[in-house]
Parts: sequence; structure tokens; C-alpha cells
Amino acid sequence: MVETVKLIILSFFASLGFGIVFRIEKKNLLWAALGGALTRCFYLFVLSLTDQRLIYSVLASIFAALYAEIMAARQKMPSTVFLYPSIIPLIPGDLLYNTAVGFLLQDASAMATNARDCALTLVGMSVGFVIVSTITYYKRIYYVGKNFMGHLLQPRKQ
Repeated sequence: MVETVKLIILSFFASLGFGIVFRIEKKNLLWAALGGALTRCFYLFVLSLTDQRLIYSVLASIFAALYAEIMAARQKMPSTVFLYPSIIPLIPGDLLYNTAVGFLLQDASAMATNARDCALTLVGMSVGFVIVSTITYYKRIYYVGKNFMGHLLQPRKQ
């Protein structure tokens, strides 16, 4: 339990530091850092339910992207202001490091295992972001007043 709380607090400060480095406005900085802490909470929750790396990576990135979209609409800012700090806890830095160490030490089995896990995590994150961005894109088109089905069926201009 103490380790979990420590991870959540460290995720908050890592996201806060990332926001400071990228000069997020003060009024949005705490919200962006909170996104990192909440993403870590959700990640740990999903991790307790399944051990499938791809599944918990997709679900955690969907959570981070949804948080970013909600905060962007609420604060009237681009979603990237909240998305980038929110995904900091999901970045598989340890796997990338261990892959490089396995390569340098010529330990092919450790390198392959870590590289596979790193790739699964990154693919899962990408899929989660694409799902949320696609849904929110079509939601915006629908609510802006365009005909949703007409937009989907309209021929592409070349």
C-alpha cells in the first residue's frame, strides 16, 4: 500500500516537472500533474485486474486521453496540454533501459524479452490514443452541426 501511494505521488511530481519544463501555464499546471497521478492510479487498478501488458497499456492510455479531452474542453485549451504530462507515468523507460543493457551485455534473451514488452506497451499506448482521438474527432464533427453519416460517406477529393 505504501509503495502504491509513493508511486502515485511520484507520478504527480514527474508530470508536474514535465509541465514546468514545457512551460504549461500555472492555471493548468496542477491539472496536468493531477492527470499523471490519476493515470497512475488507473494503471495500477487495471494492473491488479489483468497481467496482459497490451490490455492495461491500452486502457490506461484511453484513460489519460479521456482525461486530457475532458480537461481541454473544461479549460478551453488544446488537449495536448493535459495529455503529455498525463502519459509520463506510462512511458516504459525501465524496459527501454533494460533492452539497451541486454544489448550491451550481449544477453539476447533479456534484450528480446524487454524489447517485446516495451513494444507492446508503446503499441498499446498508441492504440488507446487513436481510439480516443477518433471518437472525439467524430464527436466534434457531429456537434458542430455537420451531418455525421454524410461526412463519413462523402467521397474524398483528390
